[in-house]
Amino acid sequence: MTTSADQRSGVKIAQVSVDEALGRDWSDPLLDIDIVKVRLTALEHQRELEAAGFLVKPTWVNWVAPLLASESDFLGRLPLRERQSVRQAARRAEGNGIELVVLPRVTAHDLQDFLELYDRQIARMEHGVNYARRQQRQLLRHPDSLLAVYAYAGDRLVGGCLGWLRLDQSMVQLRFSAVEDVGRQGMLSRVLYMAAMEAARRRSLTWASLGNDPSLFGHTAQPGLFRFKARLGFRPIPTQAIPPRVTGDEAELILRMRALAEPSISLAYVGDEPTLCADGFPEAIPLRVVRYSSCEEPPAASWLSGSPVPVECRWVRPR
Repeated sequence: MTTSADQRSGVKIAQVSVDEALGRDWSDPLLDIDIVKVRLTALEHQRELEAAGFLVKPTWVNWVAPLLASESDFLGRLPLRERQSVRQAARRAEGNGIELVVLPRVTAHDLQDFLELYDRQIARMEHGVNYARRQQRQLLRHPDSLLAVYAYAGDRLVGGCLGWLRLDQSMVQLRFSAVEDVGRQGMLSRVLYMAAMEAARRRSLTWASLGNDPSLFGHTAQPGLFRFKARLGFRPIPTQAIPPRVTGDEAELILRMRALAEPSISLAYVGDEPTLCADGFPEAIPLRVVRYSSCEEPPAASWLSGSPVPVECRWVRPR
């Protein structure tokens, strides 16, 4: 067993083999472990692992939605409250004098401006990871494949959205977004996403992606991110369903909530056979939401009411 601790959050993760996962008693209260994980190269042990309490799941998920013919059509699929939020966000941005600009080409200087904004956003997050900085060289290597929408208040950059044009998939993958003021993050992000999707429609693309997230929301990514993306009309699928297939699967067992958000949610497989997702793209194994909590009280009815996939609840006994 290999145990590691995340340096920022202190989450202790044990990486084990399938045999150890199935053969060990993980209820031992003396174990100083938060999460047990098994890297999987296939789903052949899915039933045994699930029977032992593990969730079998993709390591990462991607969020997809059809662009449809217009923003009006796209918004028409959303709940009334979310449609109102998008329109309110657009009015507020206009009232604050914020100008949106779709960059004709992303230069190294443009990217640096965005990364500095993104740096400040990550610094405000309790467990943020600066994935954009990690991918800076890759982003600069293919500037013609980037789509950028920047929001300016006067000459000051106050928000940005950076996407990857996947012409082979007829898709825009909105990979990174950042805003200056945390108080208006959700509102301005909606405006940026809508503008980026409209730019993709003008390029005759069919699909939009809101990027990749870890399949556990409660550590690096927070549960609120799941709710935001789901209510905006996007559906989570395993990241490896969209080429290039650079991620895999894992089994996960949460032993304690000490260093996780309360509650946390995890996205796990429903079965083991891929099917066509809602709206016909792409073929992927369906997912379900598992809500983790150390509290036995039932969750508020509205907490996951916007989930596009089935929801179940699990109680993690305090230890």
